Amino acid sequence: MDDLLKMRSITKSFGPVEVLKDVDLTLMRGSVHALLGSNGAGKSTLMKILSGNHMSDSGEVYLKGKKISIVDPKSSKENGISIIHQEFNLIPDLTVYENVFLGKEIRKGFLNFINSKKESLKHTQKLIDKYGLDIDAEKPIRELSVGEQQVVEILKAISEDSSILIMDEPTAALSIKESERLFEVVESIKAQGIGIIYISHRLDEIQRICDYVTVMRDGKNIKEGGISEFSNEKIIEYMVGTKMENMFPEKNNIIGEDLLALNHLSNEFINNINISVKKGEILGLFGLIGSGHTKVLDALFGINKIMEGVILINGKEEKISSPSDAKKLGIAYVTENRKEEGLILDLGVTDNIIIPSMKLYASYGVKNQKKIMNAGKYYKEKLSIKLNHLSDPVVNLSGGNQQKVVLSKWLATQPEVILLSEPTRGIDVGARSEIYRILTNLTTEEEKAVLMASSDSEEVLGLSDRILIFFEGKIVAEIKAEEATPEILMEYASGARNAEGVKIDG
Repeated sequence: MDDLLKMRSITKSFGPVEVLKDVDLTLMRGSVHALLGSNGAGKSTLMKILSGNHMSDSGEVYLKGKKISIVDPKSSKENGISIIHQEFNLIPDLTVYENVFLGKEIRKGFLNFINSKKESLKHTQKLIDKYGLDIDAEKPIRELSVGEQQVVEILKAISEDSSILIMDEPTAALSIKESERLFEVVESIKAQGIGIIYISHRLDEIQRICDYVTVMRDGKNIKEGGISEFSNEKIIEYMVGTKMENMFPEKNNIIGEDLLALNHLSNEFINNINISVKKGEILGLFGLIGSGHTKVLDALFGINKIMEGVILINGKEEKISSPSDAKKLGIAYVTENRKEEGLILDLGVTDNIIIPSMKLYASYGVKNQKKIMNAGKYYKEKLSIKLNHLSDPVVNLSGGNQQKVVLSKWLATQPEVILLSEPTRGIDVGARSEIYRILTNLTTEEEKAVLMASSDSEEVLGLSDRILIFFEGKIVAEIKAEEATPEILMEYASGARNAEGVKIDG
């Protein structure tokens, strides 16, 4: 394979802070190159320089052996570089082909005045056929699955004759099946000689599809080479700077009495759910997207109406019709979408922390600023939140530190039961380990009961005391964590093994 892209001695500072220090990156033609590092390592800044959103202070970029200048996004695109962001940029009411050629419509007629939808459709279909994609070019975006929308974003990029694709957390919102389909698309793109820079926190994906790896830490190159040189353990060590013998803390052997029980709970998403969780226990709810494992948490927190069933807290039957009811009963809910549902991004850390428990920090309707500042300092230390000032907007924090703020916000309500949905999605491996330590401490030291819904088998196996597996809105298996494997979890969650434990052919 030939060198497609070389970035050499790239440096970048924002004011007095040097965020990139003589960084090198080489991308080979027809390869997938993993760019890894904890949040704040410099990955995003390096890619913003390559995509023209930032200019480097010094350094050089070579494309196919020729030195190029990237001064803005336009010049980056003109050099065949496209970035596919984690958040999709599609118009729901337009079709696939209309989105693919949006802003670069194929025109004909006098002075190229007429937008030729026929030609746009024709060219989109050519791309679909060329890369072996399975998608209807005339279908509106709103009718597509998340995985199909990801494919449309790829189509938009390759429609510009790109030779380099930057993919930022491309599977963050995809199911396992959709991710596998995406990997097939990536292989097809590779075969056409396109180079892909692949950013992901999911190490299993890196091993699955990447050819080369560059690990960054503190704005520097730490290690680069072929994927065969990188075990998951080595990647983690390079990313965080220390060996991590075990990402997951020891499980709690002292588990108390039942704290929460759900008996025959049903609504439009779940069917006849029976769950009990004890003080000091982490109960893992495992399932694929749409299986119902996260909908149980929504029902328990009063987001989705419960149609049938009984909720018992400390043996007493309780009614939960709203999040307010749940909060009064000592239930907290850390949702998977922390930016839209868990935080007010423009507010500071302290203000975010006190939002659900404002009454504890006010007297006669007036906020007690001393109490509020003490709460901020307490949770900053307790959860090791990394920041400059407590008043800094949380939008400026890394994903892991934002998640710690959401946890702090709910811990300030003094809950007995903590619900978590995909607690480490989009969080780097170092921050994940810290989140796992915090959750384990909540059960071992404070005897909280934790229900954690996750589609990450490694997370569920490493953190849970027991695991309930969901398929089509029902619990199909209950397994002790030490007796489970990723294969067993997936067999039940995909319907390949039924509730009686029998494997289903075909």
